Amino acid sequence: MVLIHGLTRTQREWDAVAPQLVEESLRVVTYDQRCHGSSSRSGDHSWSAFVGDLRALLDDLELHDVTLVGHSIGAGVALQVAVEAESCRTLVLLDGAFPVPEPKPDGGRLHMPRTVWTLSKRTLKDPFRRIHSLSASEVREVGNDYRSQYPAFDMALRSLECPTTLILGSQMEFGRHGPSFQAARRETAARVIQSNPRVHVQWIGARHDMIQTQPQAIAHAIIRLQALA
Repeated sequence: MVLIHGLTRTQREWDAVAPQLVEESLRVVTYDQRCHGSSSRSGDHSWSAFVGDLRALLDDLELHDVTLVGHSIGAGVALQVAVEAESCRTLVLLDGAFPVPEPKPDGGRLHMPRTVWTLSKRTLKDPFRRIHSLSASEVREVGNDYRSQYPAFDMALRSLECPTTLILGSQMEFGRHGPSFQAARRETAARVIQSNPRVHVQWIGARHDMIQTQPQAIAHAIIRLQALA
């Protein structure tokens, strides 16, 4: 089982989830995506590079019959590899690889204090821990590159042949676009289920930061999928 973190996160994001999976005798592999955590700085932060890294990891570790679990942008990486790899047994997508256009931020007033506090808490816990080496403009580039994959994600979700669970947060994101965005997510979820019976959608009481707020629910969903596969 390979766990793939999201943009500006690290493999440490799985610290509360991975032990619960190991208790079920599952072999768990995590890694820092390029320019994140302990991975080296790279001038190539294209979408194909992130996807190629996961392919290389599976090949180098000779992982077969594998479950891929990705959060946010990591879900998009997992989805693209799962469609192409015969070795993918099951797939879990946590609030990512979900082709719903995201609303524009509301000027940062609601988001900035929350973001600063989150980063401050991380720094206080481990002041020497490097989260990522991307500049602000590079983070935007990676995010835009990810969003440009939405049409491909839509096609991939329709064509998936492995059992897949898409875990989405039932709580609205902050900002005035929250209600309309959540409605669009529910419509898209219904369409995905209709287009591919192998895809199961599970809603949990969380927002995008579900790994931090609902690690037990996420671990249970992953374990349940393994039992059904």
